Amino acid sequence: MKKRPDKNIDEHPDDWEPPWMNPANQRKTPYSEEELEQFAEGFISRMSDIAEVKSMIERKGEEKVKEILIEGFRKQDERNLINIDVEGSVH
Repeated sequence: MKKRPDKNIDEHPDDWEPPWMNPANQRKTPYSEEELEQFAEGFISRMSDIAEVKSMIERKGEEKVKEILIEGFRKQDERNLINIDVEGSVH
């Protein structure tokens, strides 16, 4: 299979940015529970050979570690409702 060249790189090699760097492409909604679960599972699968992660899984169990990671990801997502301060009446 032949790799397709990226036209943006060929046309503008000095100022080209990947699409994920463009602020216009930022998501406007919080991550779904399914996405958070995928993030946690991916983290565990990729980092499970690191001593600290391995120890945490042994002490707490994989499901509890996944819950801890999901909560951490949720707290870092500025679009999540738990991170939004409401001023005034909410009615």
